[in-house]
Amino acid sequence: MSSTFRAPAPATSKVHPATLFCALTAALSIPMALLIPLWITAGRVLFGIHGNLVAIFAATIGPLMVILMLLSAVRITVAATRRPRFGAPMRTSFLLLGLWLAGGTFGFLVPDVGGGSGRNGSIVTALLGSDAGGFSAALANPVGMLTLGLTVVLLVVSVRDSRQA
Repeated sequence: MSSTFRAPAPATSKVHPATLFCALTAALSIPMALLIPLWITAGRVLFGIHGNLVAIFAATIGPLMVILMLLSAVRITVAATRRPRFGAPMRTSFLLLGLWLAGGTFGFLVPDVGGGSGRNGSIVTALLGSDAGGFSAALANPVGMLTLGLTVVLLVVSVRDSRQA
């Protein structure tokens, strides 16, 4: 009588990309709540652009974005810990990603003035030349409004998500 012994197949962990994406966005929500407003406020300084908007943004939109984004991020992170698998809901994760992309783009596009010769413009003009100044200025305002709008929507969604978790 021939009996063959078969070892059980090793257990494989099935981590779905969607689960990983939701966990990653929830984990990054608090650091990005600080980095995105910092980038919007002072990212131009890294490219030698030292205009008046750095001080203006540091007193206005920077703190506003930090407060709104941190309130959202803390709610998202706390709610993510209450779920069976750590992570934000998929729609919230995509909303976070959209906000980060819009905020990062706004930081690239927003033009600055008052910094003296060679110290004006946006990061786009620093990288592509002064010919891109019109393009940068034309897109900065709508992208900035989109960023602020997404921030408010994220706060509302995070409050709703935290109540459901």
